[in-house]
Amino acid sequence: MTSTRVFIYGSCVSRDTFEHLDPSQFELVQYVARQSALSATTRPVSLVAPPGMTSRFQQRMIEGDFGSNLRPLLQKYANETDVLLIDLTDERLGVYLLPDGTVVTRSVELIESGAEQSLPSGTHYVQFGTQQHFEYWSGAIRALGDIIRSTMPHVSVALLDLPWAEWSESGDRTPDSFGVGASQANPVFRPYIEAAVTALNAHVISLGPDQVSSGPHHPWGDAPFHYSENVYLETVRRLTGSEGRVVWGPGADARAKPSSSTGATPRAKAQPASKKAAGTPGTVPLSSGPSFVLSGTHRGGTLWLQRRLEKHTDVYFGAAGTTNYFARKERFTDAQEAAKYAAEFTDPHRLGGERSPTYFWHANGSAFSPKRIDTAAAIRDALHPSAKVVLTLRDPVSRAVSAYWSYFASGKFDLPTSMFQLPTNLGVVDLGFYKRHYEHWASVLGADRIVVLLQDDLEADPQDYLRQALTGLGLDPARGTWSAAELKKRENVKTWLKPFKARAPIDAQEIGALLQLYKTDIAFVESLVGRKLPGWKSFRELRSKLL
Repeated sequence: MTSTRVFIYGSCVSRDTFEHLDPSQFELVQYVARQSALSATTRPVSLVAPPGMTSRFQQRMIEGDFGSNLRPLLQKYANETDVLLIDLTDERLGVYLLPDGTVVTRSVELIESGAEQSLPSGTHYVQFGTQQHFEYWSGAIRALGDIIRSTMPHVSVALLDLPWAEWSESGDRTPDSFGVGASQANPVFRPYIEAAVTALNAHVISLGPDQVSSGPHHPWGDAPFHYSENVYLETVRRLTGSEGRVVWGPGADARAKPSSSTGATPRAKAQPASKKAAGTPGTVPLSSGPSFVLSGTHRGGTLWLQRRLEKHTDVYFGAAGTTNYFARKERFTDAQEAAKYAAEFTDPHRLGGERSPTYFWHANGSAFSPKRIDTAAAIRDALHPSAKVVLTLRDPVSRAVSAYWSYFASGKFDLPTSMFQLPTNLGVVDLGFYKRHYEHWASVLGADRIVVLLQDDLEADPQDYLRQALTGLGLDPARGTWSAAELKKRENVKTWLKPFKARAPIDAQEIGALLQLYKTDIAFVESLVGRKLPGWKSFRELRSKLL
């Protein structure tokens, strides 16, 4: 399956909306923020150097603004972009017009650095919302529309029209932003939105003032444009027609006998409440649910396996909205959410599956990860005891490196950054401690419910790898048809990452450190599958493959 490639030109409004898209279906190719259309469509600033910032992201954005780099980036990523996602929030503080006609965006970074106090003599501040600003900006947005149409004519332009929220979801009024409240800002933004729609020929995603609220739990703090999670989810629905994913929101045994009609294992039914073991308080037993859960590791073959299992006559998967259900307490403890999830698995004659690659993570508050929901216990308490867990594992060092680049691709950090300095909630290092994760899952679910596959087998013999998965699920491999090309096809390959990997490669010392960290886990997996895994333990082989 090919991902939809998104280029963002806007603020955290667009970036946070992107966070709520399904990462298996959408990838971020570039993000330009803190750059007014006035700056983007004029020549780079030469009279003054951009200020230095402590944050790499902020430094990159302010240098981009001074360098008017939106146009060259549009040109660079023209053939790697499907959707250009835009919002106008970063226009709110106006711009500085320098004596030579170049423009600097008045951004939070410019203000915090104190650089706006040192701009050249003769610099003129043009305030957002004034007639001068609007007329000047209208010409710039028309020019930007022309640039987009000539540079990337095939790209769909989506404009987010989300009014500032006057109220928080907690019932409090939202704070002002630089002395401006939502009730003042919204009417000022309206003509800018209308001008942008025409100039960009954009598809507009609009919500009304009564449909937005701010989120006091938003990771960037409370602000009228830091929305509650339901706002982003509704925006995603209107943008894609599909359900988004919850990111941070408030409260984020013996094999069944084959059916005579299909030869498939019957759909797993809910575990009766009277027999439900204690574990995760408030878990809602499902009236119906998946017969198996597909999990494992980053780039370990879960998407490949899902796509091939879907070709089997006795298998289907729930919609994208089912992903990560058991990782979010606010979903599996809510009766309405449970009913929506269960409704995806109602076929009594086929095996229903859910794919969530990062379920297999028992995080216990170690140095590398925060304590998390006990997903294994949630699965045990909600599903029938016949439901299986299929794990597809990859050598833990390659897995960590792949996760590193995956999170870079989704904009979680800037280069160069050591993987040991990444936020612990990403689990880049911790997810590779297979021994801890497996022992916990086996103790909670029973080892007989867990099917372990290795990505090595997928690489060596895709047909046999698929056979192992089907056999583990009690299915007849002959009831599916796969061409040789389908079996060899790789999924979700991000070729655009190659130049970034070449410019900032993983350090060989980090590979060595990871190998030492995972020594016990590699030995454990060898014992679990009953065979040696020399490629998992060879520093030379890993270095050659990953550098």
